[in-house]
Amino acid sequence: MTDFDPDPLKSYGYQVRATHRAFDRQLQRHIGKHKITNGFWYVLRALWRRENMSQRELADEINLTESSTVILLDNMQRAGLIRRKRDVEDRRRIRIQLTPKARRLEDKLLPYAAEINAIATEGISKRDLAAFLRATIRMRENLMAHLAATGKR
Repeated sequence: MTDFDPDPLKSYGYQVRATHRAFDRQLQRHIGKHKITNGFWYVLRALWRRENMSQRELADEINLTESSTVILLDNMQRAGLIRRKRDVEDRRRIRIQLTPKARRLEDKLLPYAAEINAIATEGISKRDLAAFLRATIRMRENLMAHLAATGKR
């Protein structure tokens, strides 16, 4: 067990959240010009990588509750970005598909992510960035495993 220091400058959770918020603010400056919210962004990123996920798979992928994901998808459907299709093998399951409008946004929006990552990582060595990724991935895995072991999602 690691000693806990309540100083926010030494808190992993606080720093991850504060950094995430800074990324989000930068991102919103760019994608907002295209009438895309940060919530839409996370769904689009997931679907650009793997389309046709079920609502549950998508919720897990973007780390939201299924009910929050449904609300987000309702708004994205109204904006003409996604379609919902019944699974042909399991009629209870809904699959999420991108519209042509959403596919066209990929080439416009992904460069913003690259730009923001370049700004964020300026002056940090590739070695330190690789260590950062390994550490944060492991932290997420540890937290998710603990949630699964305690019966909570």
